[in-house]
Amino acid sequence: MVTFTAVLMAAAELSSLFSIIGVLVCFAVMAIFIISICRVQGGNVFGNSVVHFIPPPMAQVDFQKVPVPFSLELHKPKDASFADVQLKLRSEVSYALRSFWGVPSDHLHSLLLAPWSTFFMHMIEKPSIRAEVIDDVLRNDVTEENVCIKQVNLCPNSPPLSLGESPRKHYPLVVCMVRQDAPQHTDGSQVGALITIIHIKDSVCQIPSCILHQYLKQYSGQLTKLQVLYTQVSDSSPGGESKSTNSSDKVPRAEKVDETQEEEEIPEIPLEEACVICQTKRTTRALLPCRHVCVCDTCCGRLDNCPMCRARILAYFLIAPEDPASAHEEETTEILEPPSAWRRLHDAVMRMFVVQQQQ
Repeated sequence: MVTFTAVLMAAAELSSLFSIIGVLVCFAVMAIFIISICRVQGGNVFGNSVVHFIPPPMAQVDFQKVPVPFSLELHKPKDASFADVQLKLRSEVSYALRSFWGVPSDHLHSLLLAPWSTFFMHMIEKPSIRAEVIDDVLRNDVTEENVCIKQVNLCPNSPPLSLGESPRKHYPLVVCMVRQDAPQHTDGSQVGALITIIHIKDSVCQIPSCILHQYLKQYSGQLTKLQVLYTQVSDSSPGGESKSTNSSDKVPRAEKVDETQEEEEIPEIPLEEACVICQTKRTTRALLPCRHVCVCDTCCGRLDNCPMCRARILAYFLIAPEDPASAHEEETTEILEPPSAWRRLHDAVMRMFVVQQQQ
């Protein structure tokens, strides 16, 4: 009996020792686990479960500057019809004009992607495109005004043009302006032709007459599609609020002059040229892919989304020179570090203490 009691006492002492060892092992494992979490989260032990994704910085896209010697616009688009289409042409060089009615879209795009010699042969010299060709090729010399209004009509003996129901496989009107003062072998990067695809309103398709697409064809064979840049213009309404519009519809704004302003002060930037965020610097960047020209270099570095359409900013390109001082200012901006884990713990304990005091 005495022996059995001694054995029980020894087992009890060993069980207490095992319990102490188990507690120490659990404490060590917990400490290692907390340290590992602290290393993974950068010291934010008491942070939330939200994972913040840091997007890559916006990259500047470099574009090649290609001078365009001519342009084409639809004159009085509300009055445009198959019987009367007026084109407003501007040119710095002599050019030839060729127009086509009812052009098959697949055939046109195949010729646009072809080399320059093939494109010029089948579109200008000997048109082989399956469409109604207006044989009146206008060879125009440069004038002082550089503006010409050209009227395009169907041939008198041609049948009425009918493009059928939607979806259509033909373009109503395609106009080609081809440069005449520079041969192909001079410089492959020069623009040789401007191709404009125009929609004409009819009884079947009630969409207003407008320019659908415009392409630049270089002598090297490269094809470039022209895209619209959206800039700011001042509203003519009493509120004077700005609105987003096409850059070709830009209207000058009358600047208000303050009589108390001193002559030494810097003149105020017009509203249509000012950044929509800071209103103190000129817009210098075109955001991609939305193509809004609305921010300066300083504000652009602080944005993830376009302030006009909320689209994600993936890249940008410059439309005006930027101030090097602003770039240096962005690099020297102070970055605040997040609070440490012990600071977060102290703040949490103080909040709990304040809540208990209020209760």
